[in-house]
Amino acid sequence: MADKTDKKAPKTSKKVEKKDNKNLSLNEQLIAKREELRVAKMGLGSTLQNPHHIKTLKKEIARILTQINATKGDK
Repeated sequence: MADKTDKKAPKTSKKVEKKDNKNLSLNEQLIAKREELRVAKMGLGSTLQNPHHIKTLKKEIARILTQINATKGDK
């Protein structure tokens, strides 16, 4: 019986570097999330790459806008 020497190369994951949003102001966070949403909406032709991720980004944008509006109301 012949030994199988077909070894697959280890998978290297390409992680997208996420900026630490804790150090950014709310407006900077909002700009970053909107840019991320714009990139996520650029799907492959007529199909979206990850609709769940888009939904999550929209919710995060809404949370940031809520925080911005809450701070405006305090003034």
